[in-house]
Amino acid sequence: MGIWASGADGFFGVRGKKHEGKKRMSAKGKYRKLIDNTAIIAAGQIGSKVLVYLLVRFYTSVMTTEQYSVASNLTSTANLLIPIISLEAGEAVFRFVMDKSYREKESLTSGYAVFLLGCLLFAIAVPALWAIPYFAGMQWLIITYVITSVLHAICSQFIRAQGNFKLYALQGIINTSLTIIFNLIFLLPLNMAHIGYVLSVSVADFLTMLFIFFTARLWRYFSIKSVKAATVKSMLKYSIPLIPTSIFWWTTNVSDRYMITYFKGDAVNGLYDAAYKIPTLLMVLSGIFVNAWRNSAIDEKDSKEYKSFLATVFDMFSGVIFIIASGIIAFTPLITFLMFDSSFHDSWRYIPVLTAGMAFFNFASFLGNMYIVAKKTVWSFITSMTGALTNIVLNLLLIPRIGAQGAAIATLISFVVMFAFRIATTRSIAAFKIRYVKLVINGLLLVIQCVIMLYRIPGWIIYEGLCLIVMMLINGLPYLKKLIAFLNSRNKKKSEK
Repeated sequence: MGIWASGADGFFGVRGKKHEGKKRMSAKGKYRKLIDNTAIIAAGQIGSKVLVYLLVRFYTSVMTTEQYSVASNLTSTANLLIPIISLEAGEAVFRFVMDKSYREKESLTSGYAVFLLGCLLFAIAVPALWAIPYFAGMQWLIITYVITSVLHAICSQFIRAQGNFKLYALQGIINTSLTIIFNLIFLLPLNMAHIGYVLSVSVADFLTMLFIFFTARLWRYFSIKSVKAATVKSMLKYSIPLIPTSIFWWTTNVSDRYMITYFKGDAVNGLYDAAYKIPTLLMVLSGIFVNAWRNSAIDEKDSKEYKSFLATVFDMFSGVIFIIASGIIAFTPLITFLMFDSSFHDSWRYIPVLTAGMAFFNFASFLGNMYIVAKKTVWSFITSMTGALTNIVLNLLLIPRIGAQGAAIATLISFVVMFAFRIATTRSIAAFKIRYVKLVINGLLLVIQCVIMLYRIPGWIIYEGLCLIVMMLINGLPYLKKLIAFLNSRNKKKSEK
């Protein structure tokens, strides 16, 4: 009957009420499930995400630093508006579908009701967007970007909460592929520069949303009768604290680019924004894992082994992130040469510090999932606000004095502060064991690498290589020994047979 007829119940394997009759998995089972889900998402997204990064050189060759900066500011503004307009409906749909107390039809329909409410409220404030001279004639791009992004997010979060990782991974491939295709069309033959760059994302999001909607037959989960005032109220109680949280995340991640534009101009901001793309690779890679991890964390939150599960997963996750961050810093000159056009090569100087900062961003993000699991989103708001305020103050102090490098330093410090605060506040939710000595040593190694790279200390190539080797030994050796022991035990069992 084909892919469309089989829909979610056939080819992609969506289950009906996934929570019914669910049995507690063994210790090995929960890790195997996490690995399997991560592998499925990775198989669907790594290739497409790598293609996007390979296209950075293309973007920097067809756009000037000024155009690249405008494109960045347009998408950054849209990303700021997304949580405000959506009222974080996508996050609410994900968490409530995962909650067996609510029916899937009730959760999805109520999620769209929350989004519609957000649109109505935003309509009152729309004139303010048209009052900003910088975006003159481009406001429609921002609104289109926001609406299509939210519609796509709600659909994708719904199928992820159902546990349909195959379809979730496939839609990620389709979305990225469409973005690349439309980028090539809008930037080359049509020569639309920053407008084409932004519009390509919107078109890709809209088409991907339609693909999910018809493939998973989401119309089956729509029913106005299923919308209950109590459910919408519970969703809003959960999602509203996430709005300022997202704004603070945006502030910490993006506000520096506005300040660089203001103090130093679009040319410098274009270099900084290009540099930011490289450490963002850490976010992309960790995001693949975190998408799978959040489902596992919610499934296992009531188990007796929950704390040990958290401790093991965080230790492995942080180790991998440290190794990747160390590798990016060590190979910064080579990465810049391969990824950017020659006019953007000066951006290398911002990559090391931003990469160290992005490592701690990922750790803070990991702990932030614990607020989602416990539905204590107020703490997510408070900790994010702390990081954002730290970032703003440091940006105002450092950017006028040392330029864009000041923004990179502010980003690193603010993420470290946020991570530390989240360690303290998650203790009351699940006080799992964190190996602090190992964490501090890894952090110091990253700082040392940054200093070596930025000052080009004589013999820096050798020192960077040594730091990377030490980082790999600290974080990889213990688990390599466990893997060898596991393989030996399996071979022993086979020989006994």
